[in-house]
Amino acid sequence: MRESTEHWEYDGSFLGFMTVVDRSFREKKFPTLILSPETAVESLFLAEWVETDPVRGEKIYRRLRQRLRPENFLFIKNGFYATLEGKERHLLDAIEIALQTKDLLENHLGHPAILALRKSIRTMLGENHALTGFVRFEYVGDVLFSKINPKHYVMPYLCPHFAERYPQEKIMIYDETHELLGIIDHGDIHLMENTSCPEFAEASDEQVIRQQWKTFLRAVTIDERANYTAQRNHLPLRFRGNMTEFKA
Repeated sequence: MRESTEHWEYDGSFLGFMTVVDRSFREKKFPTLILSPETAVESLFLAEWVETDPVRGEKIYRRLRQRLRPENFLFIKNGFYATLEGKERHLLDAIEIALQTKDLLENHLGHPAILALRKSIRTMLGENHALTGFVRFEYVGDVLFSKINPKHYVMPYLCPHFAERYPQEKIMIYDETHELLGIIDHGDIHLMENTSCPEFAEASDEQVIRQQWKTFLRAVTIDERANYTAQRNHLPLRFRGNMTEFKA
């Protein structure tokens, strides 16, 4: 694939990136830099805008899913949601390698793009795994609500976990970092981007239950055996802000 000195910018969506992939392979060139709304703010480069084409985006998505082995397709999809500088350019390299070989991309760690993506994916999935245990819900009416502050874009992975875990519940999870609201209604998942956190009046029952739980913990705690270093290792401070047991 020919290397180009061009700079492209897209809307940051997955279908938008699929449109970029479609154009790159049709024109047989990779741009030097691919910007999204987040990275364009910090960039001094002028970039050509690539308009998202849902039809072409869906088409290249289906084609990649057909041609790539499932493990490599999942690697590409996970890589898109990972937090990594220049990830779009790395992903183009990964797609080219995946199309040229039937081997696992995980076996091409000698390539800097694959190595960088793998590290970011592992970090993202690790945070998602931690959140499956650290997310705390409170009933607001008949809805289970939670607020989180993840470093990575984990909602596409976190919501299916709770949809499967609580198939009969209505759930709302708000990601403050990415201004993303996940709505789970009896297993059906919807993600709303660029939205503010819903405001709810705190239910009195939740306050009573929270106070009773804290009273119980204080009663069973042996101060002499408290190991705060071990506590921080098992439950990092950054996860505690939205956990009900640490709220006043």
